Amino acid sequence: MIKFPKLKILFLLSTFYFLFSGSAFAAEVSFDTKTQEIKVNQLFEVGVFINSEEEDINAIEGRVVFPSNLLEVKEIRDGNSIINFWIERPKAKNGEIIFSGITPGGYNGGQGLILSIVFSAKKEGNGAIEFGGVKALRNDGQGTETDVKISNFQFLISKQIPISEIPMPEIKDNEPPEEFAPQIAADPAIFEGKWFLVFATQDKGSGIDNYEVCEGKRKCVTVESPYLLQNQNLDEEIIVKAVDKSGNERDATIPARFPRPWYKDYAILAILIIATIALVYLIRKILWKRKNTK
Repeated sequence: MIKFPKLKILFLLSTFYFLFSGSAFAAEVSFDTKTQEIKVNQLFEVGVFINSEEEDINAIEGRVVFPSNLLEVKEIRDGNSIINFWIERPKAKNGEIIFSGITPGGYNGGQGLILSIVFSAKKEGNGAIEFGGVKALRNDGQGTETDVKISNFQFLISKQIPISEIPMPEIKDNEPPEEFAPQIAADPAIFEGKWFLVFATQDKGSGIDNYEVCEGKRKCVTVESPYLLQNQNLDEEIIVKAVDKSGNERDATIPARFPRPWYKDYAILAILIIATIALVYLIRKILWKRKNTK
């Protein structure tokens, strides 16, 4: 689980966006679902929500803990999340889902969706889906931690329960993620002051699946933000690809900050060398033909 200092880093990263002042009330995180009684092998969706209760929330982290002997995670959805920038994108591992992210400009409202989870009921039993280690920062320009109330979720799985038709919304997504503008930055508190890349976008359909970064002619790599740049000279173009869960892509290009002089561009040099060799060969061939025709 992320420790609180990581949440402070999360706040630090959020300063690359917009920060405004907020007030001082407690926030509440809770679960919401269509049913508490589930039949064995049935799929059901549980939403994770935050009610800011007039609090202006800029960042939140925590984990969702569930009994893995009773439940299996089939899918995690974040397409309509209030979180714009995931520091740690939600993933299921060992009976818990860890998440942390920021909302540039802050969130102030009720029933703000953080994420939703599609579970499958594995066998009969009673259990609970609970929150752990939830922390939130106020959008006050200082990253002040706020009080957070939590509401857990109790459920029953049984073979005797008549299966109910719980609608599972089908996601049809043909649109790419939203346009975004990655930023190159350096900070003594992150990556020892080296150049890194910060990027984030949203996909209101199926949600963001992954990001790829392509530096110059290097092989593209799947990464998360913030990303330590391989090329610290910043003399090559950078392409960041956002890929959603339906396979749609959105590219953002950052021109080289310190472009190489033309004579240091190895591709241009190679072309010039090949062109020179070809020209010399052609001239020699012409001269040889003239000599032999006399």
